[in-house]
Amino acid sequence: MSGGGAATPIDVCFLWHMHQPEYTSPRTGRPVLPWVRMHATRAYLDMARVLARRPEVHVTVNFVPSLVRQLEAYVGGLRDEHEALAEKPTEDWTPAEREEALARFFSVHRVRGIEPRPRYRDLAYKRGTGPVPAGGAGWSVAELRDLTALFHLASFGFSMASEEPLVAVLEAKGRDYAHADVQALLACQRSAAARVLPAWRGLAGRGQVELSSSPFYHPIVPLLIDTETARRAQPGLPLPPRFAWPEDAAAQIARGREAHQRTFWQTPRGMWPPEGSLSPEAVRRYAGAGIEWLCGDEGILWRSGVAGAARGALYQPYQFSGVKLVFRDREMADRIGFAYAAGEAGPAVADVLARVRAAGAEARAHAPGEVPLVTIALDGENAWESYPGSGEPFLTQLHDALATAPDLRTRTLSEALEGRTATPLTELASGSWIDSDFHIWIGDPEKNRAWGELGAARRRVAEAAAGDERARARAAAALEWIYQAEGSDWFWWFGEPFHSAEDTVFAAIFAEHLKGAYEALEFDPPATLGAPLPHPERHGPRGTQAPLAFIRPRLTGHGRSFYEWHGAGRYDVPRGAAMSAVKRWVERILFGFDQNTLYLRLDPHGDVREELRGGTLTIHLRVVGGASATLELPLGRGGALSGTLTPAGAAPAALDLASAKSAFGDVIELGVPFATLAASPRQDLEVWFQLAFAGVASARFPTDGYLTVHVPDANFEADHWSA
Repeated sequence: MSGGGAATPIDVCFLWHMHQPEYTSPRTGRPVLPWVRMHATRAYLDMARVLARRPEVHVTVNFVPSLVRQLEAYVGGLRDEHEALAEKPTEDWTPAEREEALARFFSVHRVRGIEPRPRYRDLAYKRGTGPVPAGGAGWSVAELRDLTALFHLASFGFSMASEEPLVAVLEAKGRDYAHADVQALLACQRSAAARVLPAWRGLAGRGQVELSSSPFYHPIVPLLIDTETARRAQPGLPLPPRFAWPEDAAAQIARGREAHQRTFWQTPRGMWPPEGSLSPEAVRRYAGAGIEWLCGDEGILWRSGVAGAARGALYQPYQFSGVKLVFRDREMADRIGFAYAAGEAGPAVADVLARVRAAGAEARAHAPGEVPLVTIALDGENAWESYPGSGEPFLTQLHDALATAPDLRTRTLSEALEGRTATPLTELASGSWIDSDFHIWIGDPEKNRAWGELGAARRRVAEAAAGDERARARAAAALEWIYQAEGSDWFWWFGEPFHSAEDTVFAAIFAEHLKGAYEALEFDPPATLGAPLPHPERHGPRGTQAPLAFIRPRLTGHGRSFYEWHGAGRYDVPRGAAMSAVKRWVERILFGFDQNTLYLRLDPHGDVREELRGGTLTIHLRVVGGASATLELPLGRGGALSGTLTPAGAAPAALDLASAKSAFGDVIELGVPFATLAASPRQDLEVWFQLAFAGVASARFPTDGYLTVHVPDANFEADHWSA
């Protein structure tokens, strides 16, 4: 791509991070979870295909060795436990296997994976959110087989859907799948896995893509070196017994470098440090392994002695201990990772380019004569599950725009850094890409307990390594399991704030890795290893609290009276936002009703009310099996509520909202008659919200799924009365 105009083009450096932890169980030799295989059919191939059609666009793609190793194992014939279950005829499943399918085969994005498939949606409604029925009671073989097929269909991204005609055929079939159909889908997944690494080698071979790496099992290197490092950013953080194994950090870095060389036939010049985590000691370890550049988060830069600098200081390279450092623009990365999926591709792409150009202007104001270097680094695999079309519209339009913009020049990080003078940093803060500290991985009681268990096992390995030849051989085998348990993912899911349907599975894998270490040493693992902490109340209730009584609030936008909303349902917007620079616009949503009217209330988070006045709130409502409605509320002063109603099988028509009411002051409040929404008593009404600014999506609430309102009948209050 060539530049044009008076100014030198802005260097735009995308770094896409591809990562999965080591899922293999020492007990079975199989991966316990299927996510490497499932992502092979979507993100890994999709991203390669988009780049292949736009050779002008240069990017950096980071492959974590633990992911690469598992991809290679799949190509070599490895089967994960879910694949082994799907290969078995459904009618031969044991009760435990039926339960496993019902527990795991709905683990896809509800809006993008389940809703577009009517049969999958029906099965999801039947499954509900309660406990898995014992032995899969009440579920037929045909239902379980359809569930298995649809779960696997939902994993396919846009490239496989177009390259494998069978995928489109089975997608169109929709239901009543045969065992042979499931086998065919599994074969397509294996075919996809076999294409991934050759595709990226090809892109790297033609110079379009720089492939970088990470320490082998994706550990947080500063914490491996010394967990006390966490107190630099948070002096009062409770910590576990000290874990300080700098030799493990060095080994993970060196092994990551060596594995990359074996797979991609070239030594990586740079690395994405796991979780964007940096510290002075960690950077020195990377330097010692010959790593030339690292990418971190902008928050670390601002805490590294440049806090008073203009924002344009972000868009240049730095140097510490002989390693060049670039720092990502957090807002741009997080908008791609967390916000744009809720809206249309065109405005989102325009927003990306506008922000890049604004960053370039700030960089030129800060350092006239220098070429701006704008780094956008983020997860390259998970976001696309929440995008329309698995991200194809957004990614295609983004790469088309980047390829044709005369004032922008996409480059790999090594290309952009070549010949540039890097500004020396006299100090470097210690932290990660979340809040510029380490609290997501250490400090919580469950996280600290896991670090303590890891430390106890690691000391046993060190003791064995100091013994005779046989003991040293056992220690070497045990150390491999220790390295796997050092990965960041296990600590991410322990404790607060993040949870998933696989919480218990992740905890079990971590415990199995440590048990594998003890068994390799020929020791009995501690009896308490992996036992849950006796604090189940710590997490509090999960999900959503349903309405308990009729409410009749006055819709003034002030929301000052607790009693007016007492009895309403409640949804606390999770701090998944903790990992995002995109604003947490809404703290909680209250929803309730009287016999005739649906009431909704959104409580803004913090001091964002004035900023919200520049946005538009869209409320989507759908009667299950019936009409759907869209309400639009401009949040500026005097904004009028408008909307459309789309009866099932009919065209949309403007809604008569004369009986509806809305207000925005301290809170956002709405009241809409059920009759206006064509919702009748005892029907389920699904509700979700979208927030946009100047047509660019900023948030969806809930991020995935809906708030469900069971439209009340005249007996609701009597049915829910309690003394």
